[in-house]
Amino acid sequence: MKSKLIGLALLSVLALSALAAPLLAFAPPSSLQPAAQTTTVVYTPTTTLLANPERGWYHHTATGHGGYIPLDLATLQDYRQNEQITLILRLFDLNDFVTSDISPTYLTAMQADFDTVRQAGLKMIVRFVYTDTPHFASGTDWPPIPPYGDATKAQMLRHLEQLQPVLQANSDVIAVVQAGFIGIWGEWFYTDDFVQDPTQPDVVTAADYLNRGQVLSATLSALPFSRMVQVRTPRYKVNIIPDSQGYTPITPDQAYNDTALARTGYHNDCFLADDTDAGTYVTPTVEYPYLEAETSYLPMGGETCAVNPPRSDCATALAELARFHWSYLNRDYQPDVIAGWQSGGCFDEIQRRLGYRLTLVDGVYANEVRAGTGFSVSLRLRNEGWAAPFNPRPLELWLRHTDTGVTYSQTLPVDPRFWLADAGTTYPVNYTFVTPADMPTGDYELLLKLPDPAPNLAGRAEYAIRLANEWVWEEDTGFNRLLHTLTVSWFGYLPVIVRN
Repeated sequence: MKSKLIGLALLSVLALSALAAPLLAFAPPSSLQPAAQTTTVVYTPTTTLLANPERGWYHHTATGHGGYIPLDLATLQDYRQNEQITLILRLFDLNDFVTSDISPTYLTAMQADFDTVRQAGLKMIVRFVYTDTPHFASGTDWPPIPPYGDATKAQMLRHLEQLQPVLQANSDVIAVVQAGFIGIWGEWFYTDDFVQDPTQPDVVTAADYLNRGQVLSATLSALPFSRMVQVRTPRYKVNIIPDSQGYTPITPDQAYNDTALARTGYHNDCFLADDTDAGTYVTPTVEYPYLEAETSYLPMGGETCAVNPPRSDCATALAELARFHWSYLNRDYQPDVIAGWQSGGCFDEIQRRLGYRLTLVDGVYANEVRAGTGFSVSLRLRNEGWAAPFNPRPLELWLRHTDTGVTYSQTLPVDPRFWLADAGTTYPVNYTFVTPADMPTGDYELLLKLPDPAPNLAGRAEYAIRLANEWVWEEDTGFNRLLHTLTVSWFGYLPVIVRN
């Protein structure tokens, strides 16, 4: 396909101010065409499971102890092609570096993993840990006892300095980073250095939270502003970030800026295990409404860890996955809980609605436009998933000539992260465009695209969002067809020559 990236000029103050002057120079003094005939398209939703980026089930992977276990390309490709899974959790085990720098060999192996994920068309949930092997007092199997094996704060900060170039260079295939580092499994609880007394891991002082906050801040700083970090429980964020104190949730005006408040989400790794989700909550009556509001604009994910009927059954699972806007969930653990969802009849709904599920409702489109004049596009979408997209993503309108394949495009001033999962709310996209005066005549398909913003991924269809409708998706291009053709005719008139 030939691509002629000449923008279509938006007729709005915001858009006109953002466009380069040469694009506007092609527009005639009056760009609006008299009332054009339009067609209304009503779109058919689909229940198909979609392999969309940064949402859904994930598979757990780990680098292992004593010898780095690299990712396998064929396995990752199978996840996408045969399971429609686009995420893995990559647990980077730093056990060999508790008291030393991370070796160059390890950092090279990390880069190779990122390259493999990129080649496979997937993304990573990233977590760094020093220990995932608890030990216990004689004759007991719980709780773990110290020493737990995590590193000191100084060592963690040094490691983050080493990791920053790798994380920055590969942020395109990082969906989100879990705070990690501290404690067994990187879950911030059983820790040697971030409590006053390791035998009392639930007693965390203000000084301990200050130390934890420095690790969180360094993790956020190691990433570009476009990427977020998740902490294990709501109370960790509330005790570290001043604007969250008193369980004050983020507001829409605060969302998606460069602050720690706007970049710190949550993961729950004992979802539905008991009334507190194994200590995830201390006071659910306070934390539940706080987390519900926060996760409208922040990533939420995790895993189950224990069968606990009726709480771990379908009714509660569906209610809380929706309430807390879950974007992703571990497909591998806990298998008995997941088997219960399969037998209980909610498994398909869970895998379909995790994260966003953007669906076209209807659209009204001009049938014809003269080159150099304006035409309008008016469509509506709905989010039928449980969460909004949490990473930046553009929305683009494309016109593609049905004969030559030449294309024209424009990025719209719309942020899909505000398309909340909100009980049937529809989100309008209404703009009028000006076609270039020299635009070739003919029929043009109208297309919508939500590509990855990373330049190296923007052209890859597997990183674009597929809308949940029948007959719209182009697997090879990542375009969503709007099922309408616009005819562009010649602008101007032929002189009439009168001969005697």
